[in-house]
Amino acid sequence: MKGDADGFSADVTCRVVGITYRQLVYWDKTGLIRPSIQKARGRGSRRSYSFEDLVELRVIARLLAVKISLRAVRQVARYLRQHFTEVVRPLAQLSLLTNGKRVLVQTTDRKHLMDATAEGQLAIILAVAPIVQDLKDRVAELRATRPLTVRVAGREYTAVLTPDLQVGGYSIEVLELPGVVTEADTISEARKMVSEAVRLWLDASKPVEKRRLAR
Repeated sequence: MKGDADGFSADVTCRVVGITYRQLVYWDKTGLIRPSIQKARGRGSRRSYSFEDLVELRVIARLLAVKISLRAVRQVARYLRQHFTEVVRPLAQLSLLTNGKRVLVQTTDRKHLMDATAEGQLAIILAVAPIVQDLKDRVAELRATRPLTVRVAGREYTAVLTPDLQVGGYSIEVLELPGVVTEADTISEARKMVSEAVRLWLDASKPVEKRRLAR
């Protein structure tokens, strides 16, 4: 669970962006948006997405939500990548305007609009900045640590769960027992793992306590 702190697993990506896993995989396989940190390499491998990937995925999801067809979205993505080569991630950095049929993009000098689909009429402004902020808020919420209290041998212990957004699950540290660290995939599993780790620590410390008493 010691992956890139800025990476996001496929599951977390879907939750943050608001799309289905099926969409995510299909867009990857068809080349619309591929994970930039770690690509899938056969069955059982993990995809890992960057924050910029999340922004581009949310822009695509918003375009689809206002009835832009997936075919048109592909055309827009291809157009931006071909005509805005000076922009590393055009879908994540340029402002788009659409009414569900036509998509215009604001040029980098902010003086002109260029038609990326050549259909329909202009009506709705789709700004990327609010999308970026919303995604940052969602990521911060998912990344926040959470306390977990367990009771072992008549005493309460507090564990701190740190979500791993790239691999999934949690890294866990027991505050009262420095050095007691474990991992779990779910909250319920975390409770079991913490209880087990505390019991093991207590069992290991018993001989030490006996030797101290003998002295």
